[in-house]
Order: sequence, then structure tokens, then C-alpha cells
Amino acid sequence: MTTPVAVRLHRVRYPLRTPHAAAHGVEVERDLILVEVEFADGVIGWGECSALARPTYTSEHTAGAWFVLRDELAPAAVEGRSFDVVGHPMALAAMRGAMLDASGRRRGQNLAGHFAARAGFPEPRAAVERCAVVGRRDVLDDLVAEVGELLEGRVDAVKLKVTPQPADLAAVAGVRTAWPDLRLAVDFNGTATSEAARAVARHGLEYIEQPAPAGDLLGSAQIAAEVDCPVALDESIATVEGLHLAERVGAGRIVNVKPARCGGLEEAIAMLVAARDLGWSAFVGGMVESGVGRAAALCVAAQALPSLPTDLGPSLAYVDVDLTDAIELDELGRVVVPDGPGIGRVPIADRLGAATVDRAEIPAP
Repeated sequence: MTTPVAVRLHRVRYPLRTPHAAAHGVEVERDLILVEVEFADGVIGWGECSALARPTYTSEHTAGAWFVLRDELAPAAVEGRSFDVVGHPMALAAMRGAMLDASGRRRGQNLAGHFAARAGFPEPRAAVERCAVVGRRDVLDDLVAEVGELLEGRVDAVKLKVTPQPADLAAVAGVRTAWPDLRLAVDFNGTATSEAARAVARHGLEYIEQPAPAGDLLGSAQIAAEVDCPVALDESIATVEGLHLAERVGAGRIVNVKPARCGGLEEAIAMLVAARDLGWSAFVGGMVESGVGRAAALCVAAQALPSLPTDLGPSLAYVDVDLTDAIELDELGRVVVPDGPGIGRVPIADRLGAATVDRAEIPAP
């Protein structure tokens, strides 16, 4: 029973608690797509397309993904055809994720356990260590206060979004001065200069993430050779083949595995395996997802292979009220992995309805 009788697309918008500011732009609201697949036996699965509203992180964006899902992937799903689009990994991840969620629900099995059993991994973790990601702030005192509040909530590490601007470099120094023993990382989102990378590397970082633009592996390799600090890659690595190329040129030693960027949950698992085989460290990153996308990504983060704290956080880190039951923290500040069937979360109908700005249904022929 692999062909759905209908695919429903829900484009949703809702405000974030605080603006998410990075080198590629500022998000004050989340604009994303939920994919709902329904099967003849009544089983329904959910997936999320976590592309940003504008094509500033990757070339994918919400409006473009809507057309790809509506006009290409959803018709292929209900007609039982393979997905033959070139590119568009986040749209593919949404459709594949919905199908996997339905499969898990049909079996009554959580996908974290399914992935572990199929790959021969140890039992998945019930909760995962968290690296809290803090966006760029205009005032250093505000940033320090925000980090202080996070540490009171017992996060395992903190990552600062930065650019080479002097204020951002001063922010790294200020946070390190306030907390000399904090596990601290930075994410340049492809904007680092050699000088800026060297400046932040002096502060004893866990890693510098994505120093050069996505397509410039040699640029990241140059910075990796210049700094006494591990380099992590995000936008640069969307496939296992890309990971092997990064290894060949010396562009990093850590990979940020985002299921949305990799094209799906199974593809993210394959990336973790490849990283392990190459001797790379790995962590599971986030896309400021709703509870649907975060629950799915936590099924990957729960595996034994990620060796660094996840960027995924609780619902309250992003929104006052999530579209699903909240993703929560345990008493140690770790992110609790939902343990229900499939991804372990579904949208709550009235919340989904209130946030929906567009909807499409593609029935089976």
C-alpha cells in the first residue's frame, strides 16, 4: 500500500517568538509547507518542507517549493510514479517524510526505532543534547543576557550566528569572556574572511561552521588550514558524494546533517553513516521547523552516530504555540524525542487551520 489516495498541501505562516537573524537574512515569521498523504486504509502521514521564504540559504524557497510539490511530486505520488525532479531536496524531503511517517504509523513503530533497527544501530536515544542557536543581535548586552537565560535552562552548548562585522566578532569575545568554559561555536553561513575566522578561532571554539559560501569548498579548505579550530560544513554538503569531495579537499571535519537539505530522513541517515566511515564528527541541524519537521529530524538526531549536540530545540525556543503538541526538554535540558508512531507528532487541527494561508488537494486519478 505505497500509493496514497490523496495528497494535501498546507502552506502555513506564523510568527516566531524572536527574529531569527543570520548572515543570509532575518526571519520574523515562518512560512513553510506541510504535506499530508492519505492512504486507502485511512492511514495519514505528515511531512514538512522547511525551505525559507526567500532563496537566501539555498536556492529553494517556499513559493517555489509549493509549485514543485503541487505540480510534480504530489501527482507523482498519487499516480505511483517515481520522483524524477532534479534538485529541490527540501520539497522531496517533505514528500518522502510524509510517506515514511505513514509507513511507521501503519506498523505502530516510531521512525527513530525503525532507522536504528534497519541499520543495526544501538537503541535510539530518548533525549538528545542540545546546542542552542542564537541569532545575530545589535546590542552585546542583549546577546549576553540571552545566552545567560539559555544556560539557566541547562543547554549543552551555544552557537552564535555571525558575520565578519566587528560587532559580531566582539560578540564572540564577549560571550567567551562571560563564560570561559562554555562549549561555544559560531556559524558564518558562508560569509567568513580569513581574518574573521582567525579572530573567532582564538576563543576556543567547538567549531566554525560554514566559513565559505556553499559552492566554495576550496575556500573552506583554505580557512580550515589557517585556523586551529575544527571546521563544520552545512550548506556545502547536500549529498554523500559532496561529503567525500569535502574530505578530499580538506574542507572540514564536521558535518551538519539537516534532513531537509539532504533530501529526506533516510538520506540523512546515509550521510551520518558516510561521515562515520570517513572519521568525521556530525550533528543534526535545524531549519526553524514546526513541530512536524522537528519531530522528524529528531528521529535522525536520536541515533547513536551524531557525536555533537543537535541544533534542534524545544518548541518554546521558536514559538509560543507550536502547530503540534510541543517538543519539550527533559530535566537535564536535553530535547525529548517523540516516541509515538511515525514521527510521533501530528498537527493540531485548529492550530493548523489558523495558520494556513493556502491549501491544495491532489487526489488519485
